[in-house]
Amino acid sequence: MTTPRLTASTWIVTPDKFLTPTQVTQLRVHLSTQRESSDRNAIRNAAIIETLLGTGLRVSELCSLVVGDLFLDSGAANVLVRRGKGGKSRLVAVSDQLCSYLQEFLAWKRINGEPMDRTSPLFMSERFAAMTRSAVHRIWKAALEAAQLPTRWGVHATRHSYAVEVYRKTRDLRLTQRLLGHSSPVVTTVYANLLDDDVRRGVEQVWAT
Repeated sequence: MTTPRLTASTWIVTPDKFLTPTQVTQLRVHLSTQRESSDRNAIRNAAIIETLLGTGLRVSELCSLVVGDLFLDSGAANVLVRRGKGGKSRLVAVSDQLCSYLQEFLAWKRINGEPMDRTSPLFMSERFAAMTRSAVHRIWKAALEAAQLPTRWGVHATRHSYAVEVYRKTRDLRLTQRLLGHSSPVVTTVYANLLDDDVRRGVEQVWAT
C-alpha cells in the first residue's frame, strides 16, 4: 500500500498550528531566564528551542546537528543541514541575533567540558549523546508550560511559526521554500494561502455594508 503524496490540496496549516509573534515573544522571555541559569539542562534546552524557532529545522534535523555544521561568521551565518528530508542537504541562513546566541552557546559548551570536535553532537543529552526527538518534544512541552502558553502545540509548531514569519516579512515564496527544504513550491504555498492579504481584503469588501 502506497502513502498518498502530500500536496497543498491535502495539507492545510491552520492558525492553531503555529505561534503568533506575541506568543513567540512570551516564550522567548522565558528562554532568556533559562539562558541566565546555572543549570546545564536549562541552558541547553533554551538553545534547542531558540535554534528551532530561528531556523525552522525539523526536529530530526536538529538532533542530527554537529558542531561542524555551524558557520557563524557575523553577517553571513549559516547552519548546514546534512540529513534533511529525502537525504538532501541545505544551508539555512540565520539572523545575527541567533548567530550571536549560538556563539555564546558554543563558548559555554567549551567552558563546561563538552566535546567540541567538528563531529560531536551540537546538543547533547545528560549522557553526552545526541538528543532524541522524544527528548526534544518533552523539552518543548515543558517550555510552553513554564512560559504559561497552551501546551496543545507539538514541537513541529516551531517550523510552522518560522515559515509563517519568513513569508509574512518577505512575501518571497521561493525563499521560504529554500529555507524550509521543501522539494516543491506547491507545499510551501500553504503559508502563502494562509497570509494572503488579497483574500483578506476581498472578504472584507464582500461583507462591507
